[in-house]
Amino acid sequence: MKKNVVLIMGSHRFNANTAYWVNTMSDKLSELNVSSTVIDVNKLNIKPCIDCTYCKNNWGKCVHDDDMVQVYEALKKADILIIATPVYFNGVTSKLKTLVDRCQMIFLCDFTHARPFADKLDLTKKMGYIVSIGGASHYPNQFIGTEITLKLIFNNLRMPLTSHIKYSETDLNALKERVEVEKDIIELSKTIYEEVMGIER
Repeated sequence: MKKNVVLIMGSHRFNANTAYWVNTMSDKLSELNVSSTVIDVNKLNIKPCIDCTYCKNNWGKCVHDDDMVQVYEALKKADILIIATPVYFNGVTSKLKTLVDRCQMIFLCDFTHARPFADKLDLTKKMGYIVSIGGASHYPNQFIGTEITLKLIFNNLRMPLTSHIKYSETDLNALKERVEVEKDIIELSKTIYEEVMGIER
């Protein structure tokens, strides 16, 4: 059965650390003949959630007709989801937060309508990853904000948070210059390949 791999690039910058990580991962997956969908928040026109309760009264629908429609469709089918974001004030970026807030509709599918939004509900066959990229040197709880926010997405999609990958000090040491980053990407791409191909690990 085909596995749908979705990567969300949450940075406001097209060619900085987060974009580098996402694009490199997508390229590595392509080398392994694993197709992926990359969602770049900069290329989306997404209106903010206005708490109008439309989704509370209409399963799986939002009052806004914008680019979030394609995001919903990708999330609905996702078997493997990777969300990558820089750390802004211990949280996600404003563009990514707008996307996250619009996932209220996904939450209400389950909470209000008792009918989950995701196509597949078996957690053992799904994988979720957060990639948090902090410019500052490491400090306690540097990444707790991104995990608290983004873990809700995985919960509402009936998807486990398989791993939270964290990088600090990127203001001084860019990801593309760091050996461990390439190693992390290669290892994760292989893990995803094995999952897609049904190879037991």
